[in-house]
Amino acid sequence: MSGRRPTADAESGLTRRSLLKTAAAGVAASTAGCSAPSLTGSSSAASSTGAGDTATAYGNCWQCHKLCGMEVELNEDGKAEELHGIDGHPRGSAGEGTKGTLCPKGLSQLEKAYSPQRIKQPHIREDGELRKVDWAEAYEYAATLLEEFDEKHGAESLVEFHGWGTAGTFSTLFGNLYGCPNHVPHPTPTCFGTMAITGTLMGLGGGNIRWIDYPNTEYVLVWGRDPLETFAGQWEAKQLLEARDRGATVVTIDPVYTETAKKSDLWLPIEPRTDGALALAMANVIIEEGLYDEAFVDEYTHGFEAYRKAVQGKTPEWAAEKTGLDAEAIREVATGFGEAAPAAGITSWTGLGQSPDHQKAAQNVVALTGLVGNIDRPGGQRWFAGSRLANPFEVGCEYDVPNNAEGKQCHLKDTDAGYASMTGKPIQNNVPEMVDNGDIRGMVYYYRNPVTDGAAKEWLGTEGEEGALDEMDLVIGIDAFWSETARKADVVFPESSQLEKPMLGAGGFGAYNTQAWVTGSKAAIDPQWNTKPGFDIIKGLAEAMGYGKYFPWGSKEEYINDKLSALDLTLGDLEDEDTYVLTGEYGYEKWKKGDGKAQFAQGAGEFWFDLDKKFDKLYRGLSKKAGTEIKTEPQYLPPGTLGDSLTDEYPLEMLDTRTVEFSHGGDQALDAPLEQLAQSYDLEHEDYRGNYLVINAEDANERGIDHGDMVEIEGKHGSAELMAAVTEGIRPGAVSVEPYGFGRGSIQPDEDGANNMLLNAPEQIDPVSGQIDRHLAVEVRKTGGDA
Repeated sequence: MSGRRPTADAESGLTRRSLLKTAAAGVAASTAGCSAPSLTGSSSAASSTGAGDTATAYGNCWQCHKLCGMEVELNEDGKAEELHGIDGHPRGSAGEGTKGTLCPKGLSQLEKAYSPQRIKQPHIREDGELRKVDWAEAYEYAATLLEEFDEKHGAESLVEFHGWGTAGTFSTLFGNLYGCPNHVPHPTPTCFGTMAITGTLMGLGGGNIRWIDYPNTEYVLVWGRDPLETFAGQWEAKQLLEARDRGATVVTIDPVYTETAKKSDLWLPIEPRTDGALALAMANVIIEEGLYDEAFVDEYTHGFEAYRKAVQGKTPEWAAEKTGLDAEAIREVATGFGEAAPAAGITSWTGLGQSPDHQKAAQNVVALTGLVGNIDRPGGQRWFAGSRLANPFEVGCEYDVPNNAEGKQCHLKDTDAGYASMTGKPIQNNVPEMVDNGDIRGMVYYYRNPVTDGAAKEWLGTEGEEGALDEMDLVIGIDAFWSETARKADVVFPESSQLEKPMLGAGGFGAYNTQAWVTGSKAAIDPQWNTKPGFDIIKGLAEAMGYGKYFPWGSKEEYINDKLSALDLTLGDLEDEDTYVLTGEYGYEKWKKGDGKAQFAQGAGEFWFDLDKKFDKLYRGLSKKAGTEIKTEPQYLPPGTLGDSLTDEYPLEMLDTRTVEFSHGGDQALDAPLEQLAQSYDLEHEDYRGNYLVINAEDANERGIDHGDMVEIEGKHGSAELMAAVTEGIRPGAVSVEPYGFGRGSIQPDEDGANNMLLNAPEQIDPVSGQIDRHLAVEVRKTGGDA
């Protein structure tokens, strides 16, 4: 047995796995097993071998989409050799006067830029086979296919998939100009939709359950998150540690003993999907002991009496039976949180965002923020503000961009057909069914792989049966690495990596809790092989399709400079300031609008404990689906009410996570993060470089499974094989696929590991948000010894 993620040394400040040791100098990113620095260590660096004079360029890491600033050291030939963090950067540091660092994902960008696994030039499919072509031929071929597709099926039969930050010109081209009304955004269907939608309905805001005003907080509930491992930029992990060192109490609520749990004052190893019971019991204590913010509740909320009634009798003892936690620990946390408020915050994410059973749990947790009145107050839930940028199409384009999708049927929002969620959000899992029904006949995608998001069998097909990717008449992709999705495409455009293209971000959450900011950088190196930045690809395709007049910019840098014109800045100005500029100050309680009025995230003048004002019909429909009454006010739903129930045949609950080395499916083809992942589980000696099934020693012993054995994880819809990591660091009865995004359909070249979404059936979604259900009932069996 191996202890997962050994306990960190308290003095060194290390917060990640044992291999992530403090680095005083660069390490070889091109060599498997490179090390990465700690969050609080010296400036991060990754390097490749080189000699001669060096120059400095800049970049903003996009691997987890959070834009941590980086210095890029170039040799005399212009090749990137080292990557360093930028001191004071709003996403890569704890703020002014603090060290900037990069995590393993950021450091891996050096390997990514020069990886031989990349798609090196455009490809088109002829006579069933992909062949290499030049850019001009690829553009013309794609334009012809799109024209023929529109004539045969109509643009309303196309679906657009895009990842973080890629919507911009991609959606302008395919939505506004080509006229495709169907698009599946990120992150709602695949990331934390259940929590995000619920937070918005209540008035907190979809993402604001994640953000705490760390410089002023006194109490932190880390609920279903691991911000020391899967942070939203280095700033978050650093400021959480600073808050703890300053004396703030940190409590982690998670079935997994995470990196954050190790650094917490208390770990509550909760039974999966019972979080709603814990939240109701905390509210019971806070109300009974008079710790709630009576003034805020009276003046700025709706539905408190229904909430008060809902928590009556929901004592810590009641919750202890549901959650497997100690009643006194529940009471202690509730009291501590209530006493510290409003300087108390909750940071929650996928842990309460990826199961239909979490819909009410999320409501119960978000209700706590209104109860203690911590919304956008010092130390509580922070409403960050971003910098306002110009619309480049209004600044640099002399033509008004039309909306050619207007009036066309949007199948993904068709609630009558069951294609959309109960709140009108697209259900990605329904796309294969829409292909079968003939409503969708083609797909364009950019920085997205739906095959690893959900319903993988339906996308990929099974032996003797075609999947949705095979049945579509047209698939066009912009990608950096080969995946099964790319290999089934009709046209593949190879995109440059992050170091090879300009970047821009305009603030919001980050190290500066009262100041807006903007960060950006030019391309640090030239595009490698015959690749292009995504903007250039879209511009070239637009010209071939006859829409060139709407893309007048000669480069993405010009396009970005038009965006920055609202701030009287250019990318050159940002690089002169080490990639970032603070653009203005803002205060707290931004929900206050004067004259005693307020406006919360759902547009109402009150925070809603009870969702009866607008969503009675929604919950009546949900009740019918569940076969039990689901109320508009906070309520506890036992696991299995809307999601999977554990059974004798499938007695374990599968969940999945990200790790510090990987974000979604972006770098599974790189040697260094694969080696780091193997080392983190003490399995680097095995001939296996995939993801791992983290299983408690008790559950493993019952099944004859040893650390490093190959196992099959099976659910009622499918199965997959991966390597077991046996540990005490997860609650018995739960198993965790760490990280997801591997196996069949991914960019992992040898397809080691499991695509655990092969176990997800199309109907396994949250009907309210459309979020794909990633909490599934499974069994685990040993399939062999060490790999």
